[in-house]
Amino acid sequence: MTDPRTAPNGADAPSDTGNVDKIRDILFGTQMRDYDRRFAATEERLQREATHLREDLGRRMLATEQYLRSEIETLTTALKAEERDRVQGVREALDAIAALNRDLSARLTALTDQTQQQQRELRALLQETQRALGEEVARRHDDLTDALRREAAELRHAKADRATMAAMFAEFAERLAAGDGR
Repeated sequence: MTDPRTAPNGADAPSDTGNVDKIRDILFGTQMRDYDRRFAATEERLQREATHLREDLGRRMLATEQYLRSEIETLTTALKAEERDRVQGVREALDAIAALNRDLSARLTALTDQTQQQQRELRALLQETQRALGEEVARRHDDLTDALRREAAELRHAKADRATMAAMFAEFAERLAAGDGR
């Protein structure tokens, strides 16, 4: 028997092919139908599983998307709350700094006023002390001057004056000259 594919003329080829198919169908027909049925069942099962996987993947993607959106919303809410808290904290800190600055300015003003008042009081005290010391010095000067004048006057009275001394020496000289040595 010759192979229909190798036959020199193509006239016998279609009838030989049909015979080969029949022989094949007789020999392998049951198995082929069984394979076809199995392939069809497997294909149907794979399509069901692919559809199921697509649906499951879609549900999971949707659940993941919803979860991510809720997490993003939660994080956004938390970030906004934290931002509000920080802004409020900064405002409170600025208010505290401003209050502290006002308090320090008031204290500095009060301290400056107090220092100036103390300086004025100290100057007045120094002037009063200087005036009192000046008066004391002047009084003592006057007292000493008066005492010196009194002492000088007393010394003038107590000492012999020149004319009296000259008269006394002249009298003494006359007595000596007269030989009167009394």
